[in-house]
Amino acid sequence: MIRKAVPADLVQIEKVLKAVKTDMQKNNIDQWDAEYPNKDILKKDIESQVGWVFAENGEILSYMVLNESCDEEYDLLSWKYAAPFLIIHRLFVSPSAQGRGVSSTMIKYAEQYAFENNYHSIRLDAFSLNETANLVYRKKGYEFVGTVTFRKGIFNCYEKAIPSFI
Repeated sequence: MIRKAVPADLVQIEKVLKAVKTDMQKNNIDQWDAEYPNKDILKKDIESQVGWVFAENGEILSYMVLNESCDEEYDLLSWKYAAPFLIIHRLFVSPSAQGRGVSSTMIKYAEQYAFENNYHSIRLDAFSLNETANLVYRKKGYEFVGTVTFRKGIFNCYEKAIPSFI
């Protein structure tokens, strides 16, 4: 079940994030660290009501943010679809739940949310060295738009039109 994150979820979300960071390090993906994302960022997401969780039997297995906020670097790219657009941030899945379609479920939920809220497209970025994330987005029909550089390196940016606005 996917639902909005609530303050009581913070400890569990943090635990999943820690496991994800450890797994990324083990796989030589230097994408996230103590600085980003962190507890304060997650707490702000939840307080702003933009955090979403996938929970199964009371256990949080995945987290993402859906909002309209993007870094100024996004302005440097030639996006295909005009505003309004939805941005997916910080999508992660517990290592214990990976390979079970959880990320696909989260992405499908984001697309349905975008459709129901009249967004023209969804935009996101993925660390260029995170092959799994990039593959997932391409398989889901997200089109490569270009790259931006953040603190940890180069990130690939993707966009997908919401069907009612094509």
